[in-house]
Amino acid sequence: MLKESDIAGREPNHGKLAVMVQLITEGGLNINQISRNIGVYKETVRYWYRNLLKDGFTVQASPNYEKLGMKRVVMIVEPGELFEDHADALMYALGDLCYVVSFAKTLPDGFYTVNASVPVECLSSWTDFMLSLKESGVFRSITSTVLDWVRNVPMKAEMYDFRERKWDFDWSKRTADPKLTDFVAADREEFDSTDLAIIEQLQLDANIQLTEVAKTLKINPKTLSWHHRAHILGRGLLKGYTMNWIGTGYDLEAEKPVHRKHRYTPVEIFADGLDQAERIELMRKVGQLPYTWLEGCGQRSYYAKVVFPNEEFTEALDFLGEVVKLSKRKARCLTIDQAHALWFTLPIKYYEEKRQRWAFDQSDLLQRFALLVQKMDATKS
Repeated sequence: MLKESDIAGREPNHGKLAVMVQLITEGGLNINQISRNIGVYKETVRYWYRNLLKDGFTVQASPNYEKLGMKRVVMIVEPGELFEDHADALMYALGDLCYVVSFAKTLPDGFYTVNASVPVECLSSWTDFMLSLKESGVFRSITSTVLDWVRNVPMKAEMYDFRERKWDFDWSKRTADPKLTDFVAADREEFDSTDLAIIEQLQLDANIQLTEVAKTLKINPKTLSWHHRAHILGRGLLKGYTMNWIGTGYDLEAEKPVHRKHRYTPVEIFADGLDQAERIELMRKVGQLPYTWLEGCGQRSYYAKVVFPNEEFTEALDFLGEVVKLSKRKARCLTIDQAHALWFTLPIKYYEEKRQRWAFDQSDLLQRFALLVQKMDATKS
C-alpha cells in the first residue's frame, strides 16, 4: 500500500498506474474497484487520474456496434468539385444524417476516410444511397469495404513513460500477442432507446455520474441504474472505454473538437482482396506496435488506425513499407490531418422504439442532398 504522501507531490508507481489505465479501459473510472485492485488509496486514484486529464488524456466510451445491430463500413472518398471547398461541412452532414461515426482528411491528396456504423437492416439502402451521391457529383470516387468486427485497441500503458510523457518502445524488439487473431463478430443483443441514450451520454463524457445522466435524460435514477447494470453492462453494449492518449477530444462547452498538434501523426491502413493468411499476417504485423488505435476485419479486408509519435516517423515509414510488401501491395497507407477530423456519437434519433429497429429514409435523404447540390451549383455559378 502506498503511503498517504503519494497522493500529492510524489510521482506515481509506473506499474500501478499502467494497471489503473488498463482497468479504466475495461470498466471506466470505478474508483473503488481500481483502488482495491492496485492497492492504493481512493484519493490517490483520483489524483493520478486528474493528472492524466491535465496531460491531455481523455476517456471515451466505446459502443459495441455489433451488439447494437450495426456493421462497420470504411470508405475512402474524394469530394466532388462542388464540395472541394466545403468538404468538412459535407462530412458533418453525413455524420448527422447517415450513420457516419468518424471522418478524417488525408494528406497530401485531400481525400477523406469515413467510418460508418450502419444498421444491418439498412445496409443495402445505405449502400445505394452512397452510390447515388457519387452519381450526383457529391463524390468523385468511393472505395469501400464492410468489416465483420471493429475494436478500439487498449492502450499498452506499460510501454508509456508517464513521467516523461512519451512512449518507451524499442522498434528492434517487436513482438505480437498470438491471441490477436482470435477476434470474432458479436451477435446482436436486445436494447432499447433508454440504453442508447445512456451510451450517448457516456460517449460525450465518460466521467459523468449516472445520477447526472438521469437528470440530463429526465429518467428516474433507479430505472437508469437498472438499465446500465442489466443491459449496458449485462449485455455488453459497451466494448469498454478508450484511453485517448493522443490528446484529441470534444469540448462540450465550445461544441468543437480539440486537437493537440505536432505530437502525433495518424495513419490509416486499408487492405482489401486479402486471403486469410495475408489478413492474419497483417494483424500480427500491426499488433507489434503499441501505437495502434483502432482495427477491424472483414472476410477479405483489414483496416487499422495507427498513431505514430512524430519523432519516430522515420521508423514508421519503414514499418508501413513492410505492411505494403506483406499485403502484396493490397494495402494503402493514408496520412491523416487531425485538424480536419471528427467523431460522432450514436445517432439515437434514428432508432424507432415501437418497431425496435433503426430507420433510414433513403428517398428523403436523396431529396435533401439534391437540393444541396443545386444550391452549391448556383453558388458556383
